Amino acid sequence: MAEEKQGYIGALGGNAIKLIACSLMLADHIGMILLPDVVALRMIGRLAMPLFSFMFAEGCFYTRHKLRHFLTLLCMGVCTSAVMSAADGAPCGDILISFVLACPVIYSIDTLKKSVFARDGRNSALLSAALALSLAFAVYVCLFSPVHVDYGLSGVLLPVTVRLLDFRSYGFTGAFSELYCHALAVVCFALGLIAVSFESGGIQFYCLLSLPVLALYSGRRGGLPLKYFFYIFYPAHLALLFLIRIAIF
Repeated sequence: MAEEKQGYIGALGGNAIKLIACSLMLADHIGMILLPDVVALRMIGRLAMPLFSFMFAEGCFYTRHKLRHFLTLLCMGVCTSAVMSAADGAPCGDILISFVLACPVIYSIDTLKKSVFARDGRNSALLSAALALSLAFAVYVCLFSPVHVDYGLSGVLLPVTVRLLDFRSYGFTGAFSELYCHALAVVCFALGLIAVSFESGGIQFYCLLSLPVLALYSGRRGGLPLKYFFYIFYPAHLALLFLIRIAIF
């Protein structure tokens, strides 16, 4: 899968986009936890989720340890959501839970494509059932369970859009495969973002400003090994901000 054939023309690696997202998320949570009257911070923060969502989808595609990736997200999501639920006084699932629900859908589509192009009919049927079950579970949790999931069902399905039309990476050589490129992935993602914006409403429409940043994605991760920094940053900065709020207020 040569990157130049997929239309990457940007200069921002995955790590750079995640660092931008971390900065935007920090601003958002400062507004949420410490300065709720400063609406500008929440507006700026709307750009963080799309950047994380896109890079999460890329991570799902490239990771060689899918189960470990899923379990890490699940453990972190349960812990951080438990803290947020205690703070809010109601059960809620943060963005990590949204990604946890998206994981089985993405993995099912990924393995289903591999099976289809390998012409393995038996596995394809099983994987289709797995995809249907993972989608049904996501719908149930988002729409019918008492747990409020960040960005709702459209937020859960947002990262699914990133490589939905990528068939070339799985061995498809037809004319349709030549249409897939980074620009098409961003367009599909933009449609998902519009759905998220309509579902959430209000200032969520500012999330569309993240699209120019994603257009600059180079298709490369970046030189520095920052994976564990990104895992730690989310719970660490939330804990610090809550401690600051307790100390000040």
